[in-house]
Amino acid sequence: MSKQRKKPVKAWTIVLYLYMLMILLSLFTVATYTWFSISATPRVSDMNMYINSPTGLRLALDYAAPDEDWKLQLDFRDMVDVTTPLRPVTWVDDEQRFYAASYGIDGRLRDYSLWEPLNDQRHANKDNLDGYYIKASFYARTDTPVKVSLSPAVEVDEGINGSGTYVIGTPLWDDQEILHQNGGQGAETAIRIGIRITDLDETGQPTEAEPRFYIYEPNCDAHIDGSEGYVPTPGIRGTENLTDPENMILQTASTWTEAYPVQRNVVVKDLGQFQSDLLLFELDARETVLIEVYIWLEGQDTDCTNKIQDAQIIANIQFSTEPGDQSGLQPIE
Repeated sequence: MSKQRKKPVKAWTIVLYLYMLMILLSLFTVATYTWFSISATPRVSDMNMYINSPTGLRLALDYAAPDEDWKLQLDFRDMVDVTTPLRPVTWVDDEQRFYAASYGIDGRLRDYSLWEPLNDQRHANKDNLDGYYIKASFYARTDTPVKVSLSPAVEVDEGINGSGTYVIGTPLWDDQEILHQNGGQGAETAIRIGIRITDLDETGQPTEAEPRFYIYEPNCDAHIDGSEGYVPTPGIRGTENLTDPENMILQTASTWTEAYPVQRNVVVKDLGQFQSDLLLFELDARETVLIEVYIWLEGQDTDCTNKIQDAQIIANIQFSTEPGDQSGLQPIE
């Protein structure tokens, strides 16, 4: 049998293969640095949250709770496992649900119609691959008519402490640098908090009134690259914003700086301000509402990138009240 001669590989063929390989690698690299490219990152792995109310508004985890269990403050750890991670999702207002992205074999996004719709039973408060976002539910009631809003952020003790409503990256002490590092890694600029208010009747069942859903966007004018200025977050169905602007609560950036001199357990906070006043709900005496709080990492936000790894966030939600119309008198026209 005659031996077949092997044809030499031409140099231009090797160059062509290398060129194709570089193109494929660039596709994967680009995909790696877009927010929905890899489902495992970015994520928020640790979050502390506090929910407070003023005198006149009482909170409880159970509608039928005894009077002594209706309090001014709720412990977030009693509602949600503190190890629950946040992974990128996006809110679709028309459907009142979240969606997770679907990926092709090249690591890039597939068509929106192929994305995975999420539900609270399977995807909320889970410390596994099905876990995407956090949901906490509680009840509010009052003995006198009140108007309820989110309380503005206020610096206390010359900025060492804070109260009101804000979201901020956790200051983490670095023993080698002898200063704090931002544990938020920029995730605080992509966090969203949704608040759904549902009116209840005297038996604790929802009334016929349509629930109201608000989206609170903290740090709306700050960005992970250091730039400033508000950028609307578009919805995946072609909307300019995630929800109606009337239902959006925008707050400027909340930051912290080192104390002088630098101290391990002390930083100075500079808390953001709300861009508009928004009434969440009104309650008459002896009325009750169900409040559902959703916390998620909004993938459509330009700041939701793979620069965020295992971020740590501090969030504070505080309600403020104003007396409602208690006179019962009708104005004279």
